Amino acid sequence: MVRTNIAPFIVLNRCLFSLKMEIKVLNNQSLFDIALQATGSIEAVFDIAALNGIDITDDLPVGIPLIVPKVVNRQIVEYYRVNGIIPATALETEMNEGIEFWAIEYDFIVS
Repeated sequence: MVRTNIAPFIVLNRCLFSLKMEIKVLNNQSLFDIALQATGSIEAVFDIAALNGIDITDDLPVGIPLIVPKVVNRQIVEYYRVNGIIPATALETEMNEGIEFWAIEYDFIVS
């Protein structure tokens, strides 16, 4: 394994005929965040999903490595690296349900 200066969490694995890049998922990162950070393009989200056998809407566990394709837009990747920008836009989907969270006449209808 060879570490690069792209970001401290991106690791390159060199194979004989190809270059495969892995990136570890950080807290609250979505596949879209990974695509933008690692390749510079949201369009890469479909390739990343296919390479890793996941759906584009899957919640990503923190710390798992994802295989990512080659960089599409170096300017964006470099801008993020230089400015220390790490996108993390995933929302937590915890829904508060039950009578203690309901409001009368709003979501708890009295008839």
